[in-house]
Amino acid sequence: MEPRNYALQELFDGNLVYVVPNYQRLYVWSRDEQWEPLWFDVRDIAEGLLERAEVGSISDAGLGDADAHFLGAVVFKMSGYTPDLARKLRVIDGQQRLTTLQILMAAAATALEIAGLDVPAASLRGFTENASPSQPFKIEYQRHRKGHDYERFPDVMRAARDGDGNPGIDGPMAECYRYFAQAIHEWLDGHDERLARAGDALASTLAAKLHVVAIYLGHHEKEHAIFESLNARGEPLTEWDKIKNYLLYKADSDRSISQDAFFEQYLDGFDDPWWRQLVGRGVQRSRVDVFADYWLEAQKGTPVAVRRVFREFQNYIDGRTGRLEETMRLLVKDAEYYNQSETLESGAQTREGLFHARRLNMGAGAVWPLLLKMKHLDIDERDEEACFEVIESYLVRRLIAGYQARSYDQVTLELIAVLSEYTNLAEGASEAIRKRLLSYSENTNLWPTDGVTRQGVLERSLPLYARRLVLAAVEESLITTMAGNQGVSPGLHVEHLMPRGWQEEAWPLPSGTDRTQADEKRERAILTLGNLTLLNGPLNQSISNSAWVVKRTAIGKSDNLFLNRHLLRESGDEWTEADIEQRGRWMCDLIIETWSRG
Repeated sequence: MEPRNYALQELFDGNLVYVVPNYQRLYVWSRDEQWEPLWFDVRDIAEGLLERAEVGSISDAGLGDADAHFLGAVVFKMSGYTPDLARKLRVIDGQQRLTTLQILMAAAATALEIAGLDVPAASLRGFTENASPSQPFKIEYQRHRKGHDYERFPDVMRAARDGDGNPGIDGPMAECYRYFAQAIHEWLDGHDERLARAGDALASTLAAKLHVVAIYLGHHEKEHAIFESLNARGEPLTEWDKIKNYLLYKADSDRSISQDAFFEQYLDGFDDPWWRQLVGRGVQRSRVDVFADYWLEAQKGTPVAVRRVFREFQNYIDGRTGRLEETMRLLVKDAEYYNQSETLESGAQTREGLFHARRLNMGAGAVWPLLLKMKHLDIDERDEEACFEVIESYLVRRLIAGYQARSYDQVTLELIAVLSEYTNLAEGASEAIRKRLLSYSENTNLWPTDGVTRQGVLERSLPLYARRLVLAAVEESLITTMAGNQGVSPGLHVEHLMPRGWQEEAWPLPSGTDRTQADEKRERAILTLGNLTLLNGPLNQSISNSAWVVKRTAIGKSDNLFLNRHLLRESGDEWTEADIEQRGRWMCDLIIETWSRG
């Protein structure tokens, strides 16, 4: 390695192209974490130069004496020349930094031109553009999907070259340009009385006072390994960033696989913004990191620590010598299934779709390794449907009973172990899963009995999402074949038949009872499932705290849910705690039948 300290005017001078390889991650720097702190540093240096330059030019004010600001290190590897002899260097580390600096200099050049300061603007343009028509800009992304919001570098730089201070382009790179353009414009406006000197100070700061340490690798040095080892600086690499890098390294080592073709076929799709979204409660991770975690656990049947996903993945790939593309085909197929199942719209038409819709409602992502394992086995369609029914019953009954979900990771791995023996089992996969779940006896992993489930329905106040899930399932169980395969609209509201804000005049307590006890009993009954139903939004709003006779009449005129048809058929002119309990017991029978233990 050959390290050297460079000012930006040295780093970007002359005809050269920094090539960003396709294993590099997308542009992820942001305003709060990187752009704003960088601008504040640039602004402070420029202000210092202005203070020294009360008399004379910026260069006379001791430019060489001003402290330089170090921005960290960048790592390159010589990659040859373009046809018109511009040097090409592969960016091994520091592409986020290089891209941001180029956008900052381009934004500054445009702002200076708009302010009429053509000389300092031209000096900065020279550090962002090449003379070569074929390679007009200093950075080239090896992979640039047309229209990809995350990689619009050429579009942003063209807009800057054309003097557009606010280009109509989407994505983080365009946002970066807009931020710097606005910040520089406002700063220049604040120095209206000494505008020319401010422009010189800004250009001098960007060209001469921002420094990086550039490291140039020899041809024999492994760029992929070095890329991974340097990830601690700047925005930390995600586990998937490291996995992607390693997979491309493995592909590069296999002379029968083109690295570019490998990337396009197996990895390009994971750069979609959907995969990059942060998910989860508490410590959030990108969705692709979460999927990689689940996928590994499905393959290995052992837990994978959040910070060990890459290392475990690396070990798994290394243990499958000569089977890289086979593994990648499975990974991509599973990723497509994961994406489809996580983005289900309402009104699922299959048993599997209904399972995923309800699983999403419960936020039960921990069972994903088990679901992926099921997909890897030769399970017939009917047995697979039964697997979904068993797993769903386990999850919903525990939800109704109020049991926590902390044990689901471990239960999932134990069920994977059961399915690993599936080919040797005389019984089906669903029966093997059922027996394992029935074997649990502690509340941490117990599959609630009918009695425990009934108690939850009659006595517990469920979370809102659980109330809607159960009520929708009750409605779906009542839909007859003649009614067609209807779903339950996600826009329906959960309504308390006896309102939480009940008033004595409309909802009198039973006579001849202790007031305090009767009040407590009512408050408990109001929150149970027997007192809940589904209504459309306008109807729900119009009758929310009305008396029962008003509610009953309005529901009869405006609603056609089977759930409410039964309510109207079975209820009278009063709605009491006894009615709530009776309806709750009716619901219990349907719930226990819907989510049977077999």
